Amino acid sequence: MVKMAQKFPGEESGTSTRNPETVEPQKISPGLAAELSARLPYSGRKREFHPDVPVVLDGEFVEDLERMNAEVERPLFMTRLVHGSSLALGVFTNREAMLTEARRMHAGAEESSLGASLEAICTQPPDSLPAQVCFFEDINEGGDVKCVGAGLGYPDLSKVHRGFLGTQDWNFVISSLSQCRFDVSLFDLLQWHGDEFFQPKGCNTPDLGRFRWNDLAVSIANWGT
Repeated sequence: MVKMAQKFPGEESGTSTRNPETVEPQKISPGLAAELSARLPYSGRKREFHPDVPVVLDGEFVEDLERMNAEVERPLFMTRLVHGSSLALGVFTNREAMLTEARRMHAGAEESSLGASLEAICTQPPDSLPAQVCFFEDINEGGDVKCVGAGLGYPDLSKVHRGFLGTQDWNFVISSLSQCRFDVSLFDLLQWHGDEFFQPKGCNTPDLGRFRWNDLAVSIANWGT
């Protein structure tokens, strides 16, 4: 008897049929954040990741990344952290813990020194920043650009046209993000599933490649909060 491989939500990422018309962004459901926090582990990870910066898993420095990739089978929630005085990738198995740490890092911090450590531009409070976030094809906000308003997102970037003639799409393309008044997330599977990279309100992300999140996003969200 052949055992069928278990699939998890969004596993078919990158294989959807192309829509001849660019879809409009969808309104983010008020319950999506709670749904992300409550999602159960799936069997087998979609991918391994090997960022260029140190990795801190649930508050502990990861010395054996290969072992972590092999053993952790649930969706991971990621954000930039400062480990010691250096840029690191914070990886969490609990989304609420990730959000708490991202908020704590900015509370009372001097934004100039924090931004330097994060290799980003940060503005706190972020009230003066644009409500929309812009996603870019290249690092340092270069190349094609796609902007998304507050409270909106795309569950399938393969249906969002890109380029002068619209012959390309935004799937597996995004390499940097602009500053935004609101929290922003990237996901590596369709329908806001899979691993998440979280950009807290007020900061930009000039190079997703540092975290091996460049050319990886399949769905995106501007939380509007």
